[in-house]
Amino acid sequence: MAREGKGRVVPVGKAKTRYVTVPADVAGDDRFPFEDGEEVTVRIEEDKRRVVVEKVE
Repeated sequence: MAREGKGRVVPVGKAKTRYVTVPADVAGDDRFPFEDGEEVTVRIEEDKRRVVVEKVE
């Protein structure tokens, strides 16, 4: 399966909320660490070029 693919940042309405799409090849990989509806933490790395998504502990 795929560990990498191209997704998109999608705006929603007038709010500042954004969704990031995950390609099916990546989401379908048996190493994909998330389940549908799971709560995650999203943070911006110090270099401001990277966003990290992690499971909530």
